[in-house]
Amino acid sequence: MIAQGDSIRGHVEISPTAIARVASQAVLRSYGVVGMAAPNLASDIAASLTRDPTRGVEVRIEDEKLIIDLYVIIEYGTRISTVAQSLIDAVRYDVEKIVNIPVEQVNIHVQGLRVSHTDS
Repeated sequence: MIAQGDSIRGHVEISPTAIARVASQAVLRSYGVVGMAAPNLASDIAASLTRDPTRGVEVRIEDEKLIIDLYVIIEYGTRISTVAQSLIDAVRYDVEKIVNIPVEQVNIHVQGLRVSHTDS
């Protein structure tokens, strides 16, 4: 499915991949996120081999509204609910601002925790 919009200047079609890339950039700029993960092992291997920039982001368009699923790895020691809410806000803001399509849902799937540094 492709998101569509009409304006005075013409007709615009936006692919889910483009929307996923915008969402991915918003996620990777957010505090507490160590990385992105694929929803399952097979997708994870394929995304690793192809270096997919939209790894860990799934976009669906239903009734001209976006539903975005994010699969993330969170920094160990951060409050997961706070990081998740921050991700929801950042992704919703960036996507709605850039794509100008309402985001109905942003679902966060925490696929793991990772320690980025150790105290020696």
